[in-house]
Amino acid sequence: MMDKMLAWLEEAQIQRPTIAAELSELGELYDRKLWHQLTIKLDSCFKLPAFQDDDFPIQLYRNFIAGFSQRLNQLSVAKLAVTVSRDFSSPEDATAFLQEVLKSVKESKLHTHETDQPILFLEAHITQNQLALGQLAEAKPAIADQRAQLDSLNDVDPAVSAAVHYAASMLHKANSDYAKFYKATLQYLAFVSSDELPRDFKLALAVDVSLAALLGEGVLNFGELLLHPIVGVLEGSPYAWLGEVLAAFNAGDLHAYDRLCETHAVSLNAQPALVSHERELRQKITILCLTELIFNLPAEERTIPLSTIAAATKLEADGVEFLLMKALSLHLIEGSIDQVADTVQVSWVQPRVLTLPQIDGLRGRLDTWITKVTSAAVTLEQESVGLLDG
Repeated sequence: MMDKMLAWLEEAQIQRPTIAAELSELGELYDRKLWHQLTIKLDSCFKLPAFQDDDFPIQLYRNFIAGFSQRLNQLSVAKLAVTVSRDFSSPEDATAFLQEVLKSVKESKLHTHETDQPILFLEAHITQNQLALGQLAEAKPAIADQRAQLDSLNDVDPAVSAAVHYAASMLHKANSDYAKFYKATLQYLAFVSSDELPRDFKLALAVDVSLAALLGEGVLNFGELLLHPIVGVLEGSPYAWLGEVLAAFNAGDLHAYDRLCETHAVSLNAQPALVSHERELRQKITILCLTELIFNLPAEERTIPLSTIAAATKLEADGVEFLLMKALSLHLIEGSIDQVADTVQVSWVQPRVLTLPQIDGLRGRLDTWITKVTSAAVTLEQESVGLLDG
């Protein structure tokens, strides 16, 4: 008597001749019990457009994969299930399906520490669906628990880490917690390949994380974001201006920011969060202007006239002193203000992630420093020879 799963595959081949060859190969691998090869083939099949017709992924899972899922690597099963869940028409149905798979994984004979990651992966995606439904109260404690579990695991699969961090980012976005959303999104992006993300998803995420960088309280370093490929999708899009604003903030270029505000006034005003935080944005770029000014100065030239800072930041004298006290209180710089000489002596500026142009500028400064050291060494050598001759 033919195995019912093989019988279903044969029927599916008749109904779907365009993918009959792939279905036949799946049946052959199943019949030979080549579970690893079957897992790889299933993964590749789900990426084929022809496999996405109607609800075929759901049918394939329920009528074929579910019958032998406990023989496969459980994390691979979880990944396949998440792929299938995206074919459901509603988050509620997707959640119900993932909960079925989660129950199966938990009941698996292989339920040991090796199933911790697939369970966490499925739970994180269930939480993502809850957030899509606006169930923040249920999702918040779940995310806290999932992050604690993630921290306790070793050799974590990148997909598991990405799922947990993305769920956290969804929660922070829903709560308009820009700084936490920015951090969680960067953590998510650290575990995924930008090339594998859908274009529309990447653009939406690039816009969200860029706005969060600008609006997030305490987010004063944009280098890590600007170095990530996801920012590149802003170019050539209706949000190209956002990339320009990010670059201006990262460079602490107030003059460029003012020009962009004038040039892209319509686009900027179409973002309610930017409009409502206009004052905070001005304060942030002014602080960045100060730190960039200091960073670009050689260590021996960091006794800076307050008038120099005023010109760069477009502030009056009182505003400059307030700005310096703010930077000192945030521990962005260390130093002291000389109110008699109207200068500030800066002994330290907070390290930051540098973009490629900033690294190139730093290289130029290092070359200058090396030249000075070499010149000093030559001078000392010549003077020492004169002393010996004497």
